[in-house]
Amino acid sequence: MKLLLFSGSHSRHLFVNKKILDFFDESLVIVMERESVFPLPPDQITSRDKDLFKKHFSLRKITEEKYFGDLDAKKIFAKNQTIYIKSEDLNTENMANIVEEFNADFCFIFGPDLILDPVIDKLPENKINLHLGLSPWYKGSATLFFPFFMLQPQFCGCTFHQIIRQADAGEIVHQCVPKLNYGDKLHDVAAKCVVKASEDLPKLISFWLERKKFPARTQHTSGKNWRGVDFNPAQLRLIYELYNDEIVDRYLDGELGQNNPKIYSCLTD
Repeated sequence: MKLLLFSGSHSRHLFVNKKILDFFDESLVIVMERESVFPLPPDQITSRDKDLFKKHFSLRKITEEKYFGDLDAKKIFAKNQTIYIKSEDLNTENMANIVEEFNADFCFIFGPDLILDPVIDKLPENKINLHLGLSPWYKGSATLFFPFFMLQPQFCGCTFHQIIRQADAGEIVHQCVPKLNYGDKLHDVAAKCVVKASEDLPKLISFWLERKKFPARTQHTSGKNWRGVDFNPAQLRLIYELYNDEIVDRYLDGELGQNNPKIYSCLTD
């Protein structure tokens, strides 16, 4: 069986994607270089918000290194046929030709930009994307941040879904959420979502190898498609100044309501 794997270059992507390689006889890995894990704050914001921006992304880097380590794609995929690309190389005729020639049985996607024409039509029937967010409530960008901003840490989770041309809108095959514990900070919960997805991925692949299909749930509601421009560094004041990054504790204390998401999994269908 042949696997086509699209991966981002961040450690969170490599931590998950390395779990799938041993299930297939042959793999072609496409690694897309992602932006810096420690971005610079926008120039036009206040010094207060610049400090919060730096704090937020510094904490993310520290937390992810604690959970995932500092992983290197060249080491993770050393034994696999691997192509390294930039964002602008992803949805090209050249990539479509490479994908078509490889003729994979299964495609897994975690970390690159949205796959569109002409590449999407060359993918196999089962093309599963891992979205860090619970669709349809949190689609798009920063979907493990916005649940905290909306005071819904219980809506932090992951969605495995078939890809279509619309972002994070394909049929859902599996969703998972981590256990929330007292003391969990925003970045702890985000990292625990990735860890939970990495634990569930082998179960999903074993399920597919046995049945060659996934029972799936269509997304009937539009939900919310969060965009990168929806993030404003001033939103970090709520996280770090108003709640002191203790939103999970406030939720567990019952202060924020108990509206829990109804998630789906083919593993229990």
